[in-house]
Amino acid sequence: MDKKTLESTIKDLFSKLKKRNFDESVDLIVTFKNMNIKNKDHRFEYFVSIPHPFVTKIKTLAFVKNKQYLESLKGIVDKVIPDEEISKITKKEGKKLANEFDLILAEGPAMLTVGKFLGQVLSPRGKMPTIMPPSEPAVKSLIESQLSKVKVTNKKSKSSVSLMLRIGKKSQDAAFIAENTLSVLSSLGEKLPNGKQNIKDVIFKTTMSAPVKVGGAL
Repeated sequence: MDKKTLESTIKDLFSKLKKRNFDESVDLIVTFKNMNIKNKDHRFEYFVSIPHPFVTKIKTLAFVKNKQYLESLKGIVDKVIPDEEISKITKKEGKKLANEFDLILAEGPAMLTVGKFLGQVLSPRGKMPTIMPPSEPAVKSLIESQLSKVKVTNKKSKSSVSLMLRIGKKSQDAAFIAENTLSVLSSLGEKLPNGKQNIKDVIFKTTMSAPVKVGGAL
């Protein structure tokens, strides 16, 4: 599947859209064949960097033990929780944090506390913290790098072997979205048991549109 074919499908999809008062998201749906959803080796979850990010800001949370470092992070991350407060967070509050924040960081010494009290809540949601770099500029760089990453997973699909992820915005050039898609498809070729031979269909849809399959109608 080449860039030209993907770009043509995206342009066709865009040409049929009604004018909206917001910038619609573009979703990529990939269905698979010759895979067993019950086989853990056929299930995956990972992040891939795309060449044309469509996210401009993510919400970040940091768990910190060093009080001086804690103060310096204010204004860099959206929320800072001191190490001594972690044990007071209820399961319900932990779930809320997992849903609210896109990226969760933890200073090395605070990671053990997070694992002990919040691991059972954060881990199943794919939100266990990333170890935080020791300097403010490095933290800023880490956050910026996350803007170009998308999660690729089929673990949430229970009824069929497929995945869906956000791949762009309507305001982006169709060529950029096609290149983002190629990055995901290339990564799948390395993860799937039989490479790209396991890919059945590639489909695009926007927030308000019907799905459009690459190569023909559904």
